[in-house]
Amino acid sequence: MRSMSISRPVKRKDFDEKISGRAKFVDDYQSPDYYHACILRSERPHARIVSINIPEIPEDTWVARGRDVPVQNRVLVDIPDQFILNDVEVEYVGEAILIVVAKTKAKARRFMEQISVEYEDLPTCFDVTESDTILHDCRFVKGDPDKVFNEAHEVFEEVLTTGFQEHAYLEPQGIVAEYRDGYMTVCGAMQCPFYIHNAIKHAFGFDDDHVRVIQATVGGGFGGKEDYPSVVGLQAALASYVSGKPVKLVFDRQEDIISTTKRHAARMIYKTALDEEGNILAMDVNVTLDGGAYLGISTTVIERSLVHCLGPYVVDHVRAYGCVKKTNQVVTGAFRGFGDPQTIFAVDTHLAHIARHLGRDHVEYRRSYLAQQGDRTATDGLYRDPVFIREMADKVLEQSDYYAKREAYSKDTGRYRRGIGIGFLGRGCGFAGFAERDFVKGVVRIRKHADDTVEALVSSTDMGQGIHTSFCKVIAETLEIPLSQVSCPRPDTQRVPNSGPTNASRSMQIVGRMLQRAALRLKDEWIPGKEQVIEEHYREERDAVNPWNTKTFNGDGFATYGWSTTVTEVELDTVTSEVRLVNIWGVFDIGRIIDRNLVEGQMHGGLVQGYGYASMEKMEIENGVIMQDRLNNYIIPTAYDIGGIHVDFVDNPYEAGPFGAKGAAELPFCGVASSYVNAVENVTQRVYLSIPLTPEKIFESLQEEV
Repeated sequence: MRSMSISRPVKRKDFDEKISGRAKFVDDYQSPDYYHACILRSERPHARIVSINIPEIPEDTWVARGRDVPVQNRVLVDIPDQFILNDVEVEYVGEAILIVVAKTKAKARRFMEQISVEYEDLPTCFDVTESDTILHDCRFVKGDPDKVFNEAHEVFEEVLTTGFQEHAYLEPQGIVAEYRDGYMTVCGAMQCPFYIHNAIKHAFGFDDDHVRVIQATVGGGFGGKEDYPSVVGLQAALASYVSGKPVKLVFDRQEDIISTTKRHAARMIYKTALDEEGNILAMDVNVTLDGGAYLGISTTVIERSLVHCLGPYVVDHVRAYGCVKKTNQVVTGAFRGFGDPQTIFAVDTHLAHIARHLGRDHVEYRRSYLAQQGDRTATDGLYRDPVFIREMADKVLEQSDYYAKREAYSKDTGRYRRGIGIGFLGRGCGFAGFAERDFVKGVVRIRKHADDTVEALVSSTDMGQGIHTSFCKVIAETLEIPLSQVSCPRPDTQRVPNSGPTNASRSMQIVGRMLQRAALRLKDEWIPGKEQVIEEHYREERDAVNPWNTKTFNGDGFATYGWSTTVTEVELDTVTSEVRLVNIWGVFDIGRIIDRNLVEGQMHGGLVQGYGYASMEKMEIENGVIMQDRLNNYIIPTAYDIGGIHVDFVDNPYEAGPFGAKGAAELPFCGVASSYVNAVENVTQRVYLSIPLTPEKIFESLQEEV
């Protein structure tokens, strides 16, 4: 019998190919047979296309239009929504109008530049508060908030806002497509191969046997390669379909930024009923997300925003409403946290401001409302697993020396002054409600070859987070065989079943668990020297206490929850209002750690990305045009901007996760913003209601009378 701690770090399965440079990203795929595509994009935020003047098309060049799509010129993700190509009525700057295909990218671009478009401008909307088009909405009620608000001593109300955020992955969007003999193959950067597979079937009318989608090595995703690659994949597929050639479509950075999805900007109104002692009696929450020109995947985003509108806190009476509104701006979509960061920032900051308003210590005030095992969630579900967030708070406060620093920093009078703040987070792991059971219906396979090596066949993608290595660890530990005997190839829809998308922190918790169950079956049935295939389907492993009701939006929203506490220490230059991140501490509950190095990498990356969201990643859209459309003016954190990062964990195994693991990757991101704002408020003694909290905003606040 072999013995191995599942948490012990191991060498990543993709280490050698990446460190040697052998790993092939989509732009590394080269062939003399390839043709190249360029996309003509709208220059107007909303306009009817009167005419398109296309010069005489040169030999070995093609122009693909929306009417060339054989079945339906729509992109299927959640619903068949935005156009693959739109040459009728464009809805945002950057929307794809047509595609030019030529032997070289330079030739395609030169010809595209000769094409002119005549527009008739139509009315536009760039402000969600002025939009009268609701793309999707949802609501729920817990308790009797109307009665409680009527009896309240006072109502504390705030409007909090968050901005757009660019994914800023290192590798831009790209797909290679080839249509030959009625068979479509696409390969490229993606998180969800079966999203693209289904989108191609829907648009082209192909069956499963005539579509093949292969994941190339991916240079970062963060949600940006979840839904949007269906758009790119369909455009590349159409280019190949029209030209009859293998076509490569790879965006440059500016094109990527102006056309791809962003994190939803949000406007959130929080009203809190208080009694005479300042106790919270009820909350009324109204969340509006900017969906951009099309719904896209925003249905799920607004639903997750609303489910998490209380974050880690417990309030007995709640009324919540959320909607996605249409504007004539770039489409918003999936991004790490998937709607949670907006409302978690808002509720955590709002409670800190209530404490300030009451003259109470904001740490202790917020702690008094933190969830405990057995409490009811915002949607009247049950926190049925142990909740250690109070212990985590004690740990992070001690590690950061929070109270001593807060006292010392209150005496700072020089130009450079320090502050320290804390944020609390609780969020559901995996999909909400019964989506796994009723909609995703994931499947995995384990194939044991005749040489007794074992292959994990899943559609979950490794985009740098190391999930394939972790899957192999789960299988090897379960089978009690060497890790070197187990592999997990990049997904190919002709070889792997649909295990569901790679998102929502579900891969290890859900897919890893299915692989563990399959490995247990293989262990019982193992026949040396013989090929064996074990297939496992998703199933609920424990019944909901309060089953989710999709009509009332009530019940157990998630099978389990992740928790974190974050402390941020900053230094403010009171002359320039620039802020330096001195230290950031995070304590996390992700169940049982499967590989400590991989998990710590996720925590470090999430904290840094969350810091960028909170402090500097400003994206302004003026008349539909993104102002920060390059990485030299869209500012993201670098190593120079980051001080000390300190990560710790509590061990809280989840009974229905592989070896006790549950969702991890989104957790570190979602708790940073409130702790950062709290730290800056600690320095300035001002109140801030919006992120990113840039030096310009801080400077303006310091000019105001307190």
